[in-house]
Amino acid sequence: MAFFGRFDHALDERGRVAIPARFREELRGGWVTAHPAGYLLMYPALEWAAIGAGLRHDPLADPLYSGYVRRFYADSQEITWDNQGRILLLPQLRQHAGLNSTVVFVGVNNAVEVHSEHGFEAATASLAPEEWEAMRRAVLAEQRQEPAGAPPP
Repeated sequence: MAFFGRFDHALDERGRVAIPARFREELRGGWVTAHPAGYLLMYPALEWAAIGAGLRHDPLADPLYSGYVRRFYADSQEITWDNQGRILLLPQLRQHAGLNSTVVFVGVNNAVEVHSEHGFEAATASLAPEEWEAMRRAVLAEQRQEPAGAPPP
């Protein structure tokens, strides 16, 4: 299943928010974690397992690698919800993403981003045509594993 669409939900005073019904079944047994850019990511169980397969703890690894793995897992929680489809997000995850009233869920193909309303609006502010073009080129380069500055196809 591909995740897509934007869904705004209210965060209650206890830190619970309803997961969009469209996303629930695919996210059952998945995980939510902090993203370095100040939002959260929700992954279905299979995606989470694939990510975990590449992130092994290694006490002899570069300290930056070890720090990333430590932080990635420390700031993660399994996705479970109550009878009303609400997840109780850990306080450190809510703080990381600046969640306080309105939570914005955004489907991004294989994952779901979770933003504060303000954070999402800032991240999706209007772009000039050249910025859109630069983004398009970056996506194409990533798909082809080329440098982002390569000429367009």
